[in-house]
Amino acid sequence: MAILLEILKVLADEARLRIVRALLQAELSVAELVQALNLPQSTVSRHLKPLKQVGLLSSRRDGTSVYYGRGPLFQEQDVQALLDNRINEVSFANEDSMRVEHVLEIRRRKNADFFDELAGKYQSLAAPGGGWDALAAGMAAGFSGKQVADLGCGEGELSIMVGRFAEHVTCIDQSQKMLDFVKERAQSMKIDHRFNFTQRDLNDLSLSEQSYDAVFISQSLHHVDDPEAVVKQAAFSLRKGGVLIILDLLRHEHEWTREQWADQWLGFEPSMISTWMNEAGLAVLSTEGLSGSVADLSVIMVVAKKEG
Repeated sequence: MAILLEILKVLADEARLRIVRALLQAELSVAELVQALNLPQSTVSRHLKPLKQVGLLSSRRDGTSVYYGRGPLFQEQDVQALLDNRINEVSFANEDSMRVEHVLEIRRRKNADFFDELAGKYQSLAAPGGGWDALAAGMAAGFSGKQVADLGCGEGELSIMVGRFAEHVTCIDQSQKMLDFVKERAQSMKIDHRFNFTQRDLNDLSLSEQSYDAVFISQSLHHVDDPEAVVKQAAFSLRKGGVLIILDLLRHEHEWTREQWADQWLGFEPSMISTWMNEAGLAVLSTEGLSGSVADLSVIMVVAKKEG
């Protein structure tokens, strides 16, 4: 860290004091500093180097622009207190402050105008959240530190997604081959220590009371004999404040699904699932219809909470 004499020498210039004062107000690019202080770019650039050398300023590059802000010297309380208390005594302080705010307003307005112009058209340029995988990961992060169960996990898309963040995930499926597949995926991602795999038919489900913060039943209910019993078992296993999330097919008339997909139920009415949840002591928070991956087969999502 620079010694006091070096710091004082660097600050013995009004232009440098104005630069420091402006950058205490906000992080700015060189071009924004030029505009805010009404100084030539060559003057601003010449003074930035010594200010950075003594630690009064720091910089970061973002594309072709370089932004300047408070340097490591401001971690020293005496330096920070001195400049914070006296820096506004520099000439043009009030005018500079107003111009900095004007520069920041131009920046904000440009950003707002961009998104105002794109409203309703943004997805033509970018997928939500940077892509569906990124968006799903961001939503799965909401289960950080939670105990989660995935009933009828299949190939484990949901389990793996949540397992990246959850404290523990219990995967239950009647197919050992499915469970082995999920385990291999978890091992490849080095998160298998967070998983427990249980081979069990959901028709013969028995869960421990108050074991989970969240239970998922995704595209599994229409394969079981008694879906109401599965919902009750899931509700029984929830802790107070825990949520049950069901994703399944909306009621349809496609008999071919019985033969080709081994379906026992041709989907469900939302009111039916909501009734089962209510009778199991859960409060339904949301019921929503979603587009399915197969034409003419819509999906319903029902979310319920176990209240205290």
